[in-house]
Amino acid sequence: MSLRLLAFTVIFTSLFTYLGFWQIDRAKFKKGLLAQQALVEALPVARLSELTTDEIRTGRRVAVDGLIDPEKVFLLDNVVVEGQVGFEVLHPILLDSGESLLINRGFLSAGSSRETLPVVPFLNSPMTALGVVYVSDWANSDMALLYSGWPRIVPTQDPKVLGSVLGTPLLPWVLRLDEADPNSLPRYWVTTVMSPEQHTGYAVQWFTMALVLLGLFIMSVYKKRKEGRS
Repeated sequence: MSLRLLAFTVIFTSLFTYLGFWQIDRAKFKKGLLAQQALVEALPVARLSELTTDEIRTGRRVAVDGLIDPEKVFLLDNVVVEGQVGFEVLHPILLDSGESLLINRGFLSAGSSRETLPVVPFLNSPMTALGVVYVSDWANSDMALLYSGWPRIVPTQDPKVLGSVLGTPLLPWVLRLDEADPNSLPRYWVTTVMSPEQHTGYAVQWFTMALVLLGLFIMSVYKKRKEGRS
């Protein structure tokens, strides 16, 4: 028996098996995440001012009243929907409580060039906004803000970063407008990119590869022993 073949089989069979169980764990996690999200989304619409900090979580449907400055528009860069390049449209809204919050209206196709920005549909003010809370770790929040003027292209929707641009602190979450809100734009947001079923499918593939590799090794050993006896 070749020690090299044995080492190869042990290493890769163990690796494929580990990846299979990792995918199983991811499937369980996604199932729990979707179940928890469904419970949050099933809650009735609440006024943001009536919720405690612990009750404000991703997927919670809320309504807010406030004032919009139509000139202050952020365009979240590098958004691609069904092969079409564009932006997510963000507005700061001054709530009746005196706090400020970012609302995300949805997707808007890009213009013909970076110098020709798309026309953002007008918002009436004051307004009542209906949507779902979105909380994130705000990836890319350390990226530089390269553009000036309004509307302003930005690489992040981190409320802390955009609040510094406005000179006004923003609440640490974003309100994604509901599709029923008349001010919303096309929406594409999903709770999770990969479903539990997809993770399970990948797990089956990894386990199958481990079994095939182990089977080939056993057949190779059997064949060599048979040849040695003849």
